[in-house]
Amino acid sequence: MKDLFDEIDEEREDLPKLKKISKEVQKKRNYNFYQQLAVCLFIFLFIVGVLVGNLFPACSETSELFATCTKTEYNLSLTLIFWIASFVFCSMIYGLGEVIRLLNIIANNTSRK
Repeated sequence: MKDLFDEIDEEREDLPKLKKISKEVQKKRNYNFYQQLAVCLFIFLFIVGVLVGNLFPACSETSELFATCTKTEYNLSLTLIFWIASFVFCSMIYGLGEVIRLLNIIANNTSRK
């Protein structure tokens, strides 16, 4: 009758070497159209967020007689809302591209067999 430790020694596999893991990690990734679009769109929308915060300033001081702004300042809250919304939107586009990339890998692996 075999001991539990003998069975473990028979079934145990060696861990992968560090060189193999580093080669797998350092592989150059190919980004598809949706992933490239998401990155470019996020950079563009980041800049647009700065412009939107400047184009629609926040009113910091009003005159007593009239409801007009006498002093305006940069609208940081609008910029942050725009940045967060663009990040969520671009993350969904990037995620869609990642799903498409993984489905292409699965299709290529099944077609080879």
